[in-house]
Amino acid sequence: MIRPIILSVLLSLMISVSNDCNGQSQPDNQKRIIGTNTADTLRSDSTKYVEFAPLDIAQDRGLYIVTPDGKMQLRILGSVRYLVGFDNIRLSDKNSLNTYEIPTGERNVPIPNYSNGLEQTRLGFEVTRKTERGDIFIRLETDFAGADGFMIRHAYGQYRKFLFGQTWSLFSHLNASPATVDFSGPTSSTVTRTPQLRYSTQDFFKGINLAIGLEYIVPDFALPDSITFESFQVIPDFTIRLDKSFDWGSVQLSGIMPVLSGRNDSGDLVLQPGWGISGSTVLNSWKKGTWYFQGVAGQAITRYFNDLNGNGLDLILSPAGQVRAPVIVGFYGTYEHHWNSEVYSNFTYGILHVKKYDFTPDESYLKGRSFRANTFWDIADGAKIGGEIVYGQRIDVSHSKGDAFRVSLLFYYDF
Repeated sequence: MIRPIILSVLLSLMISVSNDCNGQSQPDNQKRIIGTNTADTLRSDSTKYVEFAPLDIAQDRGLYIVTPDGKMQLRILGSVRYLVGFDNIRLSDKNSLNTYEIPTGERNVPIPNYSNGLEQTRLGFEVTRKTERGDIFIRLETDFAGADGFMIRHAYGQYRKFLFGQTWSLFSHLNASPATVDFSGPTSSTVTRTPQLRYSTQDFFKGINLAIGLEYIVPDFALPDSITFESFQVIPDFTIRLDKSFDWGSVQLSGIMPVLSGRNDSGDLVLQPGWGISGSTVLNSWKKGTWYFQGVAGQAITRYFNDLNGNGLDLILSPAGQVRAPVIVGFYGTYEHHWNSEVYSNFTYGILHVKKYDFTPDESYLKGRSFRANTFWDIADGAKIGGEIVYGQRIDVSHSKGDAFRVSLLFYYDF
């Protein structure tokens, strides 16, 4: 039901703005033409906040509609994306290869299989409204990779230095994220979108940008069936990010303070604090080369890792009934090279480690690592092809291993 409703609302918005732009009540000499100074001013609005991830639709794409008074602009953007993949192991997620899903030991039986899909296709709308006290910016973007075939990627509003809604977490480091055909990105990456309240300021201190936020994300843990525990969030995750650009690249540092909460079978409120810190750097190397590095560590933050999210590893329970939050440590490094103005490649190694205890089951996830090679080619204005080769490995507490291999091709056109 939600998909038809959302599409109907978006269609109504488009018709409404279109009517405003072409209404008969406006004389012909007062109608605005796309591409005039007013439209250009709105397009280049420096107050709006759009944080770009690799493979995002570029800002010079889209259909722009401006109201006759020049105070509101609607940008319609989209991307048709067709993914083709081949695996040597049967994995349920065809858009992302995460190391947790790789079977180990005797279960790691080669089953070559082919897949294709259009789930990565995107559709988005951006609205900029001029006011006497500053511009209001609204962004809505979706794709079709959700559990029910529809997923909201971004849905937020921004006014001056404040942002409200869902977009990239401050714990995510998009500047240091390499472009990958695979949705999950490098092993140990924490590129995640969350509902949040955010305050950002540029040049807070000696060229350092500051952002702080209150974010919401569902706790990720699984307890034995014999224990009754209701989970919910009482205190939002507090996040902070500092970043600075230099002639040689950039540096970014983020911190997070989550508090997992719930109610046990006795009705008592249980709070389990956690922590997380991540740092990244981008280094401009020799001609046409760039290095990306990111390290991350923390407790009760597994839901921020693409490899671990949804597998109940935020908390584990000892035989004595004690709650433990395993420490997670991860790192990845990437070298990217631009062969010419149309073709570039990157090569990434990532590793992720989960702390084990004496009571940790042998079949539990201990370590994951992967190597990825990606190449992208701009074949025409807006049309691109991306190819990726991924080798991933999972190691359990018992040191039982399993590996997986995937080759993918992504064909897409941004409009």
